[in-house]
This record gives sequence, structure tokens and C-alpha cells, in this order.
Amino acid sequence: MLPLDDLEGDRGMEGTAEMARRELATFGDLLFQAERSEGQFAPNALMVRLLRVAALFPKAVDDALLWQVTDLVAGREVGDRFKLVVIRMGWASLVQAEFKARGLRVVGQDAELHAKAA
Repeated sequence: MLPLDDLEGDRGMEGTAEMARRELATFGDLLFQAERSEGQFAPNALMVRLLRVAALFPKAVDDALLWQVTDLVAGREVGDRFKLVVIRMGWASLVQAEFKARGLRVVGQDAELHAKAA
């Protein structure tokens, strides 16, 4: 199993909206990799990462839903493949809430616009 804690270094949870979108996009890429290479990513580690990313989007997260997802992933009632699907659904709900709040934007677009304006 690959460690997930230092995939991009721990920059802390405080930061800008751009950093939050980057984290969300990075986690989506990580889920894509996990779905393609079963067994290399522990569902519990992925769930921890989802919770870290969700903390960046407090308005998009319903605590009760996250606790339910966490319980499913931590339990032994379902297999790892199903746990990955549940984690993907949690990620997708964050993406949908961000889309409703701010629309679709390319990650890194804000930095590019600031650079062009300067």
C-alpha cells in the first residue's frame, strides 16, 4: 500500500480557494489511480484524505453524511471496492457543491489571470 500523507507535502488546511481546488483536483486524480490499481491504496487512507479535502469546503459538507461514509469505510461489512465507490461519491459531492457555488474553472486559472493582469 502506498502512503498518502505526503503525496504533495503537507501544506496545512488553511489557504486560498485556489489551493482548495487544487487539493480537490489532486484527490480526484488519486481516486482515478486507486480505481485502476486495486490494492495499492488503502480505503482508510483514502477516507482520511477525503476528510482533509472536505475540511477545505465546509459549506459543501454535511457532517452526518461524512460520518456515515467514514463508518462504512472503517467497517468490515463491505469490501474495498465498494469502499472506493463510496469515497468517490463523497468526492463527487464536493465537486458538485463547488460547481454550484463557483462554476467550472480550470485549476490554476486564477494564478494565470493574476499573472496576466500584472
